[in-house]
Amino acid sequence: METLYIPTLWSSTVTVATIFIVAFISSWLRRPKSFNIPVLGAETRDINALKSRYVQDADALLREGYEKFKDAMFQVVTPDGPRIFLPRKFAHDLKEYTRHEASGMKALADRHIGHYTTIDHESDIMLGAIKIDLNRNLGTFVGDVEHEVAHCFETQFPACDDWTPIDLHDKLLRVVAQASARIFVGYPMCRNEEWLDCTTKFATDVMTGGEKLKQWHPYLRPVAQYFVPEMTRIRGDHQHALDLLLPELNRRLAEPSDADASPRNDMIQWMQERARKTGDKSFDNKELANLQVLTATAAIHTTRLAIIHALYDLAARPEYVESLRKEVQEVIKDSNGVLQKQNLTQMKLLDSFMKESQRHSPPSVATFQRKAMIPITLSNGFQIPAGTIVQCNTNILDEAPPDWGNPHEFDGFRFYRLRGRSPEDANRFQFASPTYDSMQFGFGRDACPGRFFASNQIKIILAYILSHYDIRFEDEVVGRPRNFMFEVNVLADPTKMVSFKKIR
Repeated sequence: METLYIPTLWSSTVTVATIFIVAFISSWLRRPKSFNIPVLGAETRDINALKSRYVQDADALLREGYEKFKDAMFQVVTPDGPRIFLPRKFAHDLKEYTRHEASGMKALADRHIGHYTTIDHESDIMLGAIKIDLNRNLGTFVGDVEHEVAHCFETQFPACDDWTPIDLHDKLLRVVAQASARIFVGYPMCRNEEWLDCTTKFATDVMTGGEKLKQWHPYLRPVAQYFVPEMTRIRGDHQHALDLLLPELNRRLAEPSDADASPRNDMIQWMQERARKTGDKSFDNKELANLQVLTATAAIHTTRLAIIHALYDLAARPEYVESLRKEVQEVIKDSNGVLQKQNLTQMKLLDSFMKESQRHSPPSVATFQRKAMIPITLSNGFQIPAGTIVQCNTNILDEAPPDWGNPHEFDGFRFYRLRGRSPEDANRFQFASPTYDSMQFGFGRDACPGRFFASNQIKIILAYILSHYDIRFEDEVVGRPRNFMFEVNVLADPTKMVSFKKIR
């Protein structure tokens, strides 16, 4: 027994040592570079306090950076090392770079340690399906998406015959997931409980698992990932998604071909067709399932959060309800109460309210971010080495143009008025339009490809709520609840409930 035990022990020791050596080397190679740029809070000797401020109070921290450095770049100490923040003006320097040169997706993936959480997976097939196929077909899905939204409210929400507190974080997760799945995987798969549970849990596992793993020192993460339950679940989520999707894929494959039949119109079909046209041999059912959960992750949580922010703003400012509800009723009166593609573009007051809500509560206070994939030189001569992430401090309300009016006031119809000035402004001030002054969806060639999809989903869901419910905060809530910060992410207060009452 001793002769068997000693080699086994030795083998295990060597294995563990090898893992730690590989972890150390890989982390050393990825260690943050140092730059000759001022560090915000450098006079503070407590580095852990600076990291904690970034995690819990990044909006106030970046405001301090703006007031101290104005038009100069600075660094912020974060749990993942120093991060470079640029003045807004440098977005002009970066906007024309392609995603292969300065990538927003790669920057986001790094922020969520995507090489561990599996979201660092760009695919030309996925991007083509979103940028071209999805955007081209959005109008054809308006009625279908509204139907799924109505189904969710009828089956997942309480009756709300009287004022009923609703946990929006929970209930809207299902609404957005099912409405998105109608386009991603089609009907009836969009109502498959296991599929919806898988895609929503994957997104949660990515966010939670990534943040838990961040608590470990970067040197230890290659090993620590195996001690974080969500990281293990992520691998299981991918396999579960494949298991759930295979029967649907096999059913489609078994359908008799009919040259006269209209092709299916959903993300599954678009991705499969793109793979066939490009001859991509790496695209198989496993890759399709992976891309489906990644697409759902990108769509579900940001869309849900934008809707929650808008509803919080609406509940805190009930004076907007009548005008918005009247607009919704007016644009659908000629279509038997069913939303059509053109109805969404006609909801200009709602579009303006959404944009103002997002201006005050963006998904992030640094929505313009890029990872340099090649060395880049800015107009001031500063050189960004390949592999470096830079971000613009995009949520300084004082930087709004003077003709916008008071930048700190919540003016729900601000952008409605601005759109009325000229045909150019009618497009420039839409919710989904990224501009130098509105970078909530990014800016330039690598702006968010799903912004039109998000705009439609948000508008359809808000229009449904306005048409069917009155809303208000519970009595103890005074004013608009303050947002929570997690690093640069802007989160709605999850402890607050909004009460719904069915309109009779």
